Amino acid sequence: MKSKVYFIKTENGEKVPSLAEKAGKLFDYANFKDAIKKNDMVAVKTSFGEKGNIGYLKPPIIKSIVNKVKEHDGKPFLIETNTLYLGRRTNAVDHIAHAHEHGFSYESVGAPIIIGDGLFGEHDVQVEINQKMCKYAHVAGVARASNAIVSISHVTGHLATGMGATLKNIGMGLSSRGGKLSQHSGVIPQILKKKCTTCGVCGKWCPVGAIKIGEEYAIIDPQICIGCGECLAVCQFQAVKIAWDENAVNLQKKVAEHCLALLKGKEGKAVFFNFLTHITHHCDCMDKPFEPDIADIGIIASWDPVAIEKATTDLIREHIGKDFFKESWPKIDYTVQMNYAQEIGLGSMAYELVSCG
Repeated sequence: MKSKVYFIKTENGEKVPSLAEKAGKLFDYANFKDAIKKNDMVAVKTSFGEKGNIGYLKPPIIKSIVNKVKEHDGKPFLIETNTLYLGRRTNAVDHIAHAHEHGFSYESVGAPIIIGDGLFGEHDVQVEINQKMCKYAHVAGVARASNAIVSISHVTGHLATGMGATLKNIGMGLSSRGGKLSQHSGVIPQILKKKCTTCGVCGKWCPVGAIKIGEEYAIIDPQICIGCGECLAVCQFQAVKIAWDENAVNLQKKVAEHCLALLKGKEGKAVFFNFLTHITHHCDCMDKPFEPDIADIGIIASWDPVAIEKATTDLIREHIGKDFFKESWPKIDYTVQMNYAQEIGLGSMAYELVSCG
Protein backbone atom coordinates (compact mmCIF):
# COMPACT_ATOMS: atom_id res chain seq x y z
CA MET A 1 0.00 0.00 0.00
CA LYS A 2 1.37 3.40 -1.00
CA SER A 3 2.07 6.00 1.66
CA LYS A 4 0.13 9.23 1.37
CA VAL A 5 1.98 12.51 0.93
CA TYR A 6 -0.20 15.61 1.32
CA PHE A 7 0.61 18.67 -0.79
CA ILE A 8 -0.39 22.34 -0.67
CA LYS A 9 0.88 24.59 -3.45
CA THR A 10 2.42 27.94 -2.60
CA GLU A 11 3.03 30.97 -4.78
CA ASN A 12 6.58 32.11 -5.36
CA GLY A 13 7.59 34.43 -2.54
CA GLU A 14 4.36 33.82 -0.64
CA LYS A 15 4.28 35.74 2.63
CA VAL A 16 4.98 34.08 5.96
CA PRO A 17 1.44 34.47 7.43
CA SER A 18 -0.01 32.64 4.43
CA LEU A 19 2.58 29.86 4.70
CA ALA A 20 1.75 29.54 8.38
CA GLU A 21 -1.96 29.22 7.64
CA LYS A 22 -1.31 26.55 4.99
CA ALA A 23 0.93 24.59 7.35
CA GLY A 24 -1.90 24.46 9.88
CA LYS A 25 -4.34 23.29 7.22
CA LEU A 26 -1.92 20.58 6.13
CA PHE A 27 -1.69 19.34 9.72
CA ASP A 28 -5.48 18.83 9.63
CA TYR A 29 -5.57 17.31 6.13
CA ALA A 30 -2.99 14.68 7.16
CA ASN A 31 -4.84 13.89 10.42
CA PHE A 32 -1.68 14.47 12.40
CA LYS A 33 -3.87 14.89 15.48
CA ASP A 34 -3.88 11.09 15.68
CA ALA A 35 -0.19 11.17 16.67
CA ILE A 36 -0.95 13.19 19.81
CA LYS A 37 -2.57 12.06 23.03
CA LYS A 38 -3.49 14.25 25.97
CA ASN A 39 -0.42 15.54 27.84
CA ASP A 40 2.02 14.07 25.32
CA MET A 41 5.38 15.86 25.40
CA VAL A 42 5.72 16.72 21.71
CA ALA A 43 9.15 17.57 20.31
CA VAL A 44 8.77 20.02 17.41
CA LYS A 45 12.02 19.72 15.46
CA THR A 46 13.06 22.62 13.29
CA SER A 47 16.22 24.70 12.78
CA PHE A 48 16.84 28.24 13.93
CA GLY A 49 19.27 28.87 11.07
CA GLU A 50 22.86 30.04 11.41
CA LYS A 51 23.68 33.67 12.12
CA GLY A 52 23.44 35.60 8.85
CA ASN A 53 21.23 32.99 7.17
CA ILE A 54 17.78 34.03 5.90
CA GLY A 55 16.32 30.78 4.58
CA TYR A 56 15.26 29.13 7.85
CA LEU A 57 11.53 28.69 8.50
CA LYS A 58 10.22 31.71 10.36
CA PRO A 59 8.60 31.66 13.83
CA PRO A 60 4.96 32.22 12.70
CA ILE A 61 5.17 29.03 10.62
CA ILE A 62 6.38 27.04 13.60
CA LYS A 63 3.77 28.67 15.84
CA SER A 64 0.94 27.53 13.55
CA ILE A 65 1.99 23.90 14.10
CA VAL A 66 2.64 24.44 17.82
CA ASN A 67 -0.93 25.73 18.09
CA LYS A 68 -2.24 22.59 16.40
CA VAL A 69 -0.40 20.42 18.92
CA LYS A 70 -1.94 22.44 21.76
CA GLU A 71 -5.36 22.24 20.14
CA HIS A 72 -5.14 18.45 20.54
CA ASP A 73 -3.96 18.62 24.17
CA GLY A 74 -0.28 17.98 23.54
CA LYS A 75 2.53 19.85 25.27
CA PRO A 76 4.82 21.12 22.51
CA PHE A 77 8.39 22.30 22.83
CA LEU A 78 10.93 23.27 20.17
CA ILE A 79 13.88 20.92 20.10
CA GLU A 80 17.33 21.36 18.58
CA THR A 81 20.80 19.97 19.25
CA ASN A 82 24.22 21.55 19.38
CA THR A 83 26.50 21.65 16.35
CA LEU A 84 29.94 20.07 16.05
CA TYR A 85 31.39 23.20 14.52
CA LEU A 86 32.06 26.38 16.45
CA GLY A 87 29.51 29.17 16.33
CA ARG A 88 26.37 30.44 18.03
CA ARG A 89 24.84 26.96 18.14
CA THR A 90 27.67 24.96 19.68
CA ASN A 91 26.34 25.08 23.27
CA ALA A 92 22.87 25.33 24.73
CA VAL A 93 23.18 28.81 26.24
CA ASP A 94 24.40 30.53 23.07
CA HIS A 95 22.07 28.37 20.96
CA ILE A 96 18.95 29.50 22.80
CA ALA A 97 20.12 33.13 22.80
CA HIS A 98 20.68 32.87 19.06
CA ALA A 99 17.20 31.36 18.57
CA HIS A 100 15.69 34.33 20.41
CA GLU A 101 17.65 36.71 18.19
CA HIS A 102 16.06 34.99 15.19
CA GLY A 103 12.64 35.53 16.69
CA PHE A 104 11.99 32.19 18.40
CA SER A 105 10.87 33.48 21.78
CA TYR A 106 8.13 31.87 23.87
CA GLU A 107 5.90 34.82 23.03
CA SER A 108 6.41 34.39 19.27
CA VAL A 109 6.03 30.61 19.00
CA GLY A 110 4.04 29.67 22.10
CA ALA A 111 6.46 26.96 23.23
CA PRO A 112 9.76 26.73 25.13
CA ILE A 113 13.06 25.75 23.54
CA ILE A 114 14.92 22.70 24.82
CA ILE A 115 18.38 21.85 23.49
CA GLY A 116 17.95 18.10 23.35
CA ASP A 117 21.54 16.97 23.92
CA GLY A 118 22.34 19.13 26.93
CA LEU A 119 24.65 22.03 27.61
CA PHE A 120 27.54 20.82 25.44
CA GLY A 121 26.08 17.71 23.81
CA GLU A 122 26.62 15.48 26.81
CA HIS A 123 22.98 14.33 27.17
CA ASP A 124 23.53 11.24 25.07
CA VAL A 125 21.37 8.11 24.91
CA GLN A 126 22.69 4.95 23.24
CA VAL A 127 20.10 3.05 21.21
CA GLU A 128 20.80 -0.45 19.99
CA ILE A 129 19.88 -0.82 16.31
CA ASN A 130 22.26 -3.54 14.99
CA GLN A 131 22.49 -2.15 11.46
CA LYS A 132 25.25 -2.37 8.84
CA MET A 133 26.96 0.89 9.77
CA CYS A 134 26.17 1.19 13.47
CA LYS A 135 25.37 -1.35 16.15
CA TYR A 136 24.43 1.51 18.45
CA ALA A 137 23.28 5.05 17.66
CA HIS A 138 23.97 7.98 19.96
CA VAL A 139 21.00 10.34 20.06
CA ALA A 140 19.75 13.32 22.04
CA GLY A 141 18.24 12.21 25.32
CA VAL A 142 15.33 14.65 25.19
CA ALA A 143 14.34 13.41 21.72
CA ARG A 144 14.20 9.83 22.99
CA ALA A 145 12.25 10.86 26.07
CA SER A 146 9.60 12.76 24.11
CA ASN A 147 6.26 11.08 23.50
CA ALA A 148 5.92 12.32 19.91
CA ILE A 149 7.92 14.14 17.24
CA VAL A 150 6.76 16.71 14.69
CA SER A 151 9.56 17.28 12.17
CA ILE A 152 9.42 20.57 10.25
CA SER A 153 12.14 20.59 7.60
CA HIS A 154 13.25 23.28 5.20
CA VAL A 155 14.41 21.54 2.02
CA THR A 156 17.84 22.61 0.74
CA GLY A 157 20.96 21.23 -0.83
CA HIS A 158 23.68 20.08 1.55
CA LEU A 159 27.47 19.92 1.25
CA ALA A 160 27.70 16.48 2.91
CA THR A 161 24.49 14.66 1.95
CA GLY A 162 23.53 16.41 -1.30
CA MET A 163 19.99 17.00 -0.04
CA GLY A 164 18.89 18.10 3.40
CA ALA A 165 15.28 17.46 4.40
CA THR A 166 13.43 15.08 6.76
CA LEU A 167 16.03 12.31 7.10
CA LYS A 168 18.79 14.79 7.87
CA ASN A 169 16.55 16.91 10.12
CA ILE A 170 15.87 13.88 12.29
CA GLY A 171 18.90 11.61 11.81
CA MET A 172 21.59 14.26 12.10
CA GLY A 173 19.58 17.04 13.70
CA LEU A 174 18.50 15.00 16.74
CA SER A 175 21.72 13.07 17.26
CA SER A 176 23.95 13.85 20.20
CA ARG A 177 27.53 14.99 19.71
CA GLY A 178 28.60 11.33 19.73
CA GLY A 179 26.09 10.54 16.99
CA LYS A 180 27.26 13.42 14.84
CA LEU A 181 30.88 12.39 15.29
CA SER A 182 30.00 8.84 14.25
CA GLN A 183 28.20 10.05 11.14
CA HIS A 184 31.06 12.28 10.01
CA SER A 185 33.88 9.88 10.78
CA GLY A 186 35.96 9.08 7.71
CA VAL A 187 35.16 12.34 5.91
CA ILE A 188 38.65 13.84 6.00
CA PRO A 189 39.27 17.03 3.96
CA GLN A 190 42.45 17.96 2.14
CA ILE A 191 44.05 21.36 1.53
CA LEU A 192 44.71 22.36 -2.09
CA LYS A 193 48.11 23.94 -1.58
CA LYS A 194 48.05 26.15 -4.69
CA LYS A 195 44.74 27.75 -3.67
CA CYS A 196 45.41 28.20 0.04
CA THR A 197 46.22 31.80 1.06
CA THR A 198 47.03 30.93 4.72
CA CYS A 199 44.31 33.37 5.83
CA GLY A 200 43.72 31.26 8.93
CA VAL A 201 39.92 31.24 8.82
CA CYS A 202 39.67 27.44 8.61
CA GLY A 203 41.88 27.08 11.66
CA LYS A 204 39.79 29.52 13.68
CA TRP A 205 36.58 27.63 12.87
CA CYS A 206 37.88 24.08 13.34
CA PRO A 207 36.11 22.80 16.49
CA VAL A 208 38.89 20.41 17.50
CA GLY A 209 42.05 22.29 16.56
CA ALA A 210 42.97 19.91 13.75
CA ILE A 211 44.20 22.68 11.40
CA LYS A 212 47.51 24.45 11.75
CA ILE A 213 48.48 27.33 9.48
CA GLY A 214 51.90 26.81 7.92
CA GLU A 215 54.04 29.33 6.07
CA GLU A 216 52.68 28.32 2.65
CA TYR A 217 49.41 26.50 3.32
CA ALA A 218 47.12 25.11 6.04
CA ILE A 219 47.79 21.61 7.37
CA ILE A 220 45.07 19.23 8.58
CA ASP A 221 45.96 16.55 11.11
CA PRO A 222 43.91 13.46 10.09
CA GLN A 223 44.37 11.97 13.57
CA ILE A 224 42.49 14.89 15.13
CA CYS A 225 40.04 15.81 12.35
CA ILE A 226 36.41 14.77 13.03
CA GLY A 227 35.21 15.32 9.45
CA CYS A 228 32.59 17.96 10.28
CA GLY A 229 33.22 19.83 7.00
CA GLU A 230 33.38 23.24 8.66
CA CYS A 231 36.65 24.14 6.88
CA LEU A 232 34.97 23.47 3.54
CA ALA A 233 32.07 25.69 4.53
CA VAL A 234 34.15 28.71 5.63
CA CYS A 235 36.95 28.70 3.05
CA GLN A 236 36.49 31.59 0.61
CA PHE A 237 39.18 30.41 -1.80
CA GLN A 238 38.00 26.87 -2.64
CA ALA A 239 41.17 25.56 -1.08
CA VAL A 240 39.50 22.69 0.78
CA LYS A 241 38.61 19.47 -0.99
CA ILE A 242 36.69 16.46 0.30
CA ALA A 243 36.49 13.15 -1.57
CA TRP A 244 32.81 12.57 -0.94
CA ASP A 245 32.24 9.36 -2.99
CA GLU A 246 32.53 6.49 -0.46
CA ASN A 247 32.48 8.78 2.56
CA ALA A 248 29.26 10.47 1.52
CA VAL A 249 27.65 7.08 1.01
CA ASN A 250 28.59 5.98 4.52
CA LEU A 251 27.53 9.28 6.04
CA GLN A 252 24.09 9.12 4.45
CA LYS A 253 23.60 5.55 5.62
CA LYS A 254 24.56 6.54 9.15
CA VAL A 255 22.09 9.44 9.01
CA ALA A 256 19.35 6.99 8.05
CA GLU A 257 20.34 4.58 10.83
CA HIS A 258 20.27 7.36 13.42
CA CYS A 259 16.86 8.36 12.11
CA LEU A 260 15.77 4.76 12.67
CA ALA A 261 17.05 4.92 16.24
CA LEU A 262 15.25 8.18 16.96
CA LEU A 263 11.94 6.91 15.63
CA LYS A 264 12.24 3.54 17.37
CA GLY A 265 9.26 3.15 19.71
CA LYS A 266 7.49 6.13 18.15
CA GLU A 267 5.50 4.26 15.53
CA GLY A 268 2.39 6.33 14.87
CA LYS A 269 3.84 9.12 17.01
CA ALA A 270 6.05 10.90 14.46
CA VAL A 271 4.93 13.11 11.58
CA PHE A 272 6.86 15.06 8.96
CA PHE A 273 6.64 18.35 7.05
CA ASN A 274 8.91 19.40 4.16
CA PHE A 275 8.84 23.04 3.03
CA LEU A 276 9.72 23.40 -0.65
CA THR A 277 10.22 27.15 -0.33
CA HIS A 278 13.34 29.34 -0.52
CA ILE A 279 15.29 26.35 -1.82
CA THR A 280 19.05 26.94 -2.01
CA HIS A 281 22.14 24.92 -2.92
CA HIS A 282 23.45 25.30 0.63
CA CYS A 283 21.66 24.48 3.88
CA ASP A 284 20.53 26.87 6.60
CA CYS A 285 23.61 26.04 8.72
CA MET A 286 25.59 28.33 6.42
CA ASP A 287 26.10 31.87 7.74
CA LYS A 288 25.23 33.62 4.49
CA PRO A 289 22.02 35.23 3.20
CA PHE A 290 21.50 32.95 0.20
CA GLU A 291 18.69 33.91 -2.15
CA PRO A 292 16.54 31.03 -3.47
CA ASP A 293 17.88 29.16 -6.49
CA ILE A 294 14.47 28.04 -7.76
CA ALA A 295 10.90 29.28 -7.42
CA ASP A 296 8.82 28.13 -4.46
CA ILE A 297 6.70 25.02 -4.92
CA GLY A 298 4.71 24.24 -1.80
CA ILE A 299 4.50 22.36 1.48
CA ILE A 300 4.18 18.60 1.85
CA ALA A 301 3.44 16.38 4.83
CA SER A 302 3.42 12.65 5.51
CA TRP A 303 3.52 9.96 8.17
CA ASP A 304 6.28 8.29 6.14
CA PRO A 305 9.78 9.86 6.30
CA VAL A 306 10.94 8.06 3.15
CA ALA A 307 7.89 8.81 1.03
CA ILE A 308 8.08 12.52 1.83
CA GLU A 309 11.73 12.63 0.68
CA LYS A 310 10.93 10.87 -2.59
CA ALA A 311 7.95 13.18 -3.21
CA THR A 312 10.22 16.16 -2.53
CA THR A 313 12.72 15.18 -5.21
CA ASP A 314 9.95 14.34 -7.70
CA LEU A 315 8.12 17.63 -7.18
CA ILE A 316 11.29 19.67 -7.63
CA ARG A 317 12.32 17.75 -10.75
CA GLU A 318 8.85 18.21 -12.22
CA HIS A 319 8.90 21.90 -11.32
CA ILE A 320 12.25 22.82 -12.90
CA GLY A 321 12.76 19.96 -15.37
CA LYS A 322 16.03 18.70 -13.89
CA ASP A 323 17.58 17.11 -10.82
CA PHE A 324 18.34 20.12 -8.62
CA PHE A 325 20.31 18.24 -5.97
CA LYS A 326 22.43 16.33 -8.47
CA GLU A 327 23.31 19.54 -10.28
CA SER A 328 24.05 21.31 -6.99
CA TRP A 329 26.35 18.56 -5.66
CA PRO A 330 27.33 16.37 -8.66
CA LYS A 331 29.87 14.32 -6.69
CA ILE A 332 27.28 13.20 -4.14
CA ASP A 333 24.60 10.60 -4.85
CA TYR A 334 21.96 12.05 -2.55
CA THR A 335 19.54 9.19 -3.31
CA VAL A 336 21.60 6.88 -1.08
CA GLN A 337 19.85 8.20 2.02
CA MET A 338 16.37 7.44 0.64
CA ASN A 339 17.23 4.03 -0.78
CA TYR A 340 18.96 2.92 2.39
CA ALA A 341 16.21 4.30 4.63
CA GLN A 342 13.73 2.18 2.69
CA GLU A 343 16.05 -0.84 2.94
CA ILE A 344 16.22 -0.67 6.74
CA GLY A 345 12.47 -0.28 7.09
CA LEU A 346 12.02 3.42 7.78
CA GLY A 347 9.36 3.75 5.10
CA SER A 348 8.60 3.35 1.41
CA MET A 349 9.39 5.39 -1.69
CA ALA A 350 6.06 4.28 -3.15
CA TYR A 351 3.63 7.10 -2.44
CA GLU A 352 0.38 8.73 -3.46
CA LEU A 353 0.38 12.51 -3.74
CA VAL A 354 -2.79 14.06 -2.32
CA SER A 355 -3.42 17.69 -3.30
CA CYS A 356 -5.04 19.69 -0.50
CA GLY A 357 -6.24 22.92 -2.09
